[in-house]
Amino acid sequence: MKNEDAEQVSLDAYLRLFEPYREQLKQFDGREREYGGRFSLLFRQVLRMLVRPEELNQQIPKLFVTVAHKYFDGDKETIRHFSYEDNRHFFLSDLYDWLQIRERGRKMQVIGR
Repeated sequence: MKNEDAEQVSLDAYLRLFEPYREQLKQFDGREREYGGRFSLLFRQVLRMLVRPEELNQQIPKLFVTVAHKYFDGDKETIRHFSYEDNRHFFLSDLYDWLQIRERGRKMQVIGR
């Protein structure tokens, strides 16, 4: 079993993956046609979590989960699209925003108790 498969898929697990990239995700400096790059490892780690049949992944907007499945199924257009750093950046930034909204909601529930 791979290391990223060992941890249960949860909001906290996703947020831990994103933590080292938090500030970088905010910086959209237009690195057009950049291959490889800052977010390639995070992108693959996140996709590996998104394809797992876990309860949280059923709540995540379907677009993110669908992209992950297409990527690992070898869909050429999806792989080509995400070979560009800017596309990975936007994808990860949007998912991170959604995760942060969920985190705020969770904290508000705790406060309201």
